[in-house]
Amino acid sequence: MNFSRTRLGLALACATLIGLTACGGGGSSSVATTSTATAFSGTVATGAAMANASVSISCASGSGTATTTANGSYTTSLSDITLPCVLKATSSDGATVLYSVTTPTTTASSSQVANITPLTQLLVASLAGTDPATFFDSFSATTASSVTASSISAAQTAVLTTLSNAGLDVSSLSNLLTGTLVAATSSSSGNAYDVVLDALQAQLAASGTTLATLTTTVAAASPVASTTTATNTNAASLPAAQLLKTADSNCSALRSGDYWAITPTKGGDLTNQFASASYNASTKAATNLVGSSNVFSDNGTCQYLAADGVSNVVVSQAGIAVTRYLDGSSVSRLGLAIPKQTIAVSELAGTWSSLNFEMNDAGTSYVGTSATATVSSTGVLSDVTGCDGAVASSTCTAVTDAQSFQANSDGGFNLVDTTDNTTSRAFAYRAGNGSLIIVVVDGDGSMTFFTKQRTLSLPTVGTVNNSSWSVRTSNVLVANTLAVSYTTTITSVDSSASSYTRTQNTSTGAADYSETILINNPRNGYNFRAAASGVASTVSGTVNIRERTSMGLPGTGLSVQSIPSLTAFQVTVDQP
Repeated sequence: MNFSRTRLGLALACATLIGLTACGGGGSSSVATTSTATAFSGTVATGAAMANASVSISCASGSGTATTTANGSYTTSLSDITLPCVLKATSSDGATVLYSVTTPTTTASSSQVANITPLTQLLVASLAGTDPATFFDSFSATTASSVTASSISAAQTAVLTTLSNAGLDVSSLSNLLTGTLVAATSSSSGNAYDVVLDALQAQLAASGTTLATLTTTVAAASPVASTTTATNTNAASLPAAQLLKTADSNCSALRSGDYWAITPTKGGDLTNQFASASYNASTKAATNLVGSSNVFSDNGTCQYLAADGVSNVVVSQAGIAVTRYLDGSSVSRLGLAIPKQTIAVSELAGTWSSLNFEMNDAGTSYVGTSATATVSSTGVLSDVTGCDGAVASSTCTAVTDAQSFQANSDGGFNLVDTTDNTTSRAFAYRAGNGSLIIVVVDGDGSMTFFTKQRTLSLPTVGTVNNSSWSVRTSNVLVANTLAVSYTTTITSVDSSASSYTRTQNTSTGAADYSETILINNPRNGYNFRAAASGVASTVSGTVNIRERTSMGLPGTGLSVQSIPSLTAFQVTVDQP
C-alpha cells in the first residue's frame, strides 16, 4: 500500500481563542482554607437579568448562599472555605437553573468573580464532561481537583468555538466567568456579553433546541467525558454547533450552514475533489452539494432527490450527507458533505486506523487498503503501518515517509509528505459524542477514512440494527444505484472466536439470510465477513455473501467497506 497517497492534515498546536490559551498542563486548584472572608460577586442572566434568583455556592469545603438584585447582580462573603467553588442560580419561580464555577486562585481570601449564565453552564459541562447539576451535587475536595486554570481555559475555548461554528459572533467575549456582564432589565439594555446571551436564546428558539439538550451534547463531547460505550458503537448524534442551526423539515439532522463537499472520484486534479458548499434548510436550496446550484426534494425521511431527478442525497443522524450525484450527463459519482467545523491539530493527537480505496503501487487498479498511524499534538505522523489489503493476511509494512497534518488557511487541513513532495487535503468532523473522523482525498480518485483506534465489543443477542443506505464506487470510479439494506438482528455471539451471527431481514420481517461477522479483524476496530453462501428463507437457493472488511465511523452513523471481489468501496449510512 502507498500510504503516502492517503494522508491526513491539520495544524494547530495550542488553540488560542479570545485571549484564553488552552494548551493543557499547568494550573492547579487552591487547597488553602482561611477564616478570612472571601468576597463573591457576579451577575446572573439569560439575556435578561435574573432578579431575586437564589445563588448557592459549594466549595471544595464550605458553602454559602446569596440573592440577586433587580439587575441580576449578587454579592456575598464566605469564611472558612476551600477554593475552588461551583455555583448554582435558581430563578425566583424555580423554572430556570444555571451553573458556574470560580477561577482557582492561590489563596482563599481572594475576591471571587463568577457570572452565572447559559454560557458558564456550557463551560461547566465541557470542563466536567457530565451534567452540571451532577457536578454541583457531588462537588468535593476530590472533584475540585479537576477545576484548574488550564481546564477552565480549555473549556471556555471549546464553548466559544462551538458557538462560533454555530454562527454566533463571540468576538466581544474575553472571559465568560469574570468578564463584565451588564444584563438587560425593563429599564436598560445590556452590554456586549448580554448581546451574545440574547443571540444564543434566539438561536435556541429558532433551531428548536433547548439549553438542556445543548448542555448534554457539550458534556458528551468533552475530552474528559466517558465515551467508552459511544465510541464502540456507530450511534449517531449531532454536534452542539449543528443543534443551534435551522433544521430541514424532512430531516432534523440536516441543518442550514456551510459544508465541505467532498467528491474523491470526480475527474480532474485535487482542486476538483472538494469545494466549499452551503445548504438552506428553510428553502432546501443547496450550493455545491450536488452540482453548483440545486434545490432538494423530499424522497423519504432524511432522503432527497436533486433537481436533476437522478442524484440522491441521504443524511446520517450526525448531519453528514452521502451523495450519489450525476457528474455530467451520464456518470454517477460518490460524494460526501461534511459540516464545517473549527478543529485544532492538537485535537488529532492519538493513534488512528484507516480504511482506504486507492490506486495500487503499480498504478493499474484501485484497491482496498488499511493503515494505522500515531499523530502528535503538532500533527506529525509516526509509527505508520500500511497494509496492502484489508484482511488479516495482508502484508503490512512500516512507512517511513515524513508526513504531517497542517492547517489550511481556507479551512480543513493539508496532509503533507515532505519525502515524496506531495500534499493531500483532509477534512475532520467531530460528532455529538466527541468522536473524530477524518476524510482525505488525494486528487487521483483515492479516498481514506480515519477514526481513532478502538477495540470493538461483541453485541448483545437480540439487538436489532437499523436499515441502511449505501453508495458503492467501482474500480472505474462509477457509483452504483443507491442501495437499501434492511434491519439486522443479532442471533448468536461466540466470545471465543470474537464473532457474532446476524440475520438480515426483509421489509416483511422474515429472515433473508444469515452471516457471521468477526470483530477486531484484521485489527482492532475493524469487522470482517468472509465469503460464503448463505441460506435464504425468503427465496429458493442460496445467497452469495461477498468478502467484506468494514470500519464504523463512531458517532456519525456511517461505516465504510472494502469489497475485494468487486474491487469496490462502499459508504453506508444508517437510516433514522
